[in-house]
Amino acid sequence: AVVRPPACGDRLDQVLAAELADRFAVDARLGQPRGARVAALVGPPGCGKTVTLAKLAMACGLANGLRIQLLSLDNCRIAAADQLRTYAAILGVGCQVLETGRPLRDAIQEHERHDLILIDTPGFSSGEMDEAAELASWLAESPEIEVQLVLPASMKSADLTHAVDRFEVFRPRKLLFTKLDETGSFGPIFSEAARTGKPVSFLGGGQRVPIGGAWPLRVTC
Repeated sequence: AVVRPPACGDRLDQVLAAELADRFAVDARLGQPRGARVAALVGPPGCGKTVTLAKLAMACGLANGLRIQLLSLDNCRIAAADQLRTYAAILGVGCQVLETGRPLRDAIQEHERHDLILIDTPGFSSGEMDEAAELASWLAESPEIEVQLVLPASMKSADLTHAVDRFEVFRPRKLLFTKLDETGSFGPIFSEAARTGKPVSFLGGGQRVPIGGAWPLRVTC
């Protein structure tokens, strides 16, 4: 049989893929691999944390037969908790709303029999980082919580860098990018992953949370 040599475009794709793989890592996991896996999503307002939380509950939890519990610390945005409760009801999983982060450790212990606990948090703008530091300290009291920083891929490069540095107070272990459907330029998100050395966990786009069928998360669990 005659094997066609790779076209120039094919070779270029392979070289680019290898170069990107050398510059940043991908780690599509939630939480630490012992006991109940616990992950909190943090990020600026409007980055898509709540809808992403619902997507993760379905794709990384229910799709794998895991028992899921959702926790909300977002008491700043109007109807934020109601949105998460609605998603929880549709997915058939538990949802608990906490007024502050102080009882967070107790809530995690209460639900320790669940396989996966996902925590929604308020969005913090650049002028609200004092409040963010308080929440970060509450999250730090539970070292089993894996914090992931959620950022829209549509942000300008300089704004993205500023946001990543601003949210370092939370010590996020991974980067999660949303709104890929709102941009055609992906260089900034790869640059941030390379600059920070933090793995990229998931890429997503759109507001739809389908129950089965096509999935908007680009990196699977």
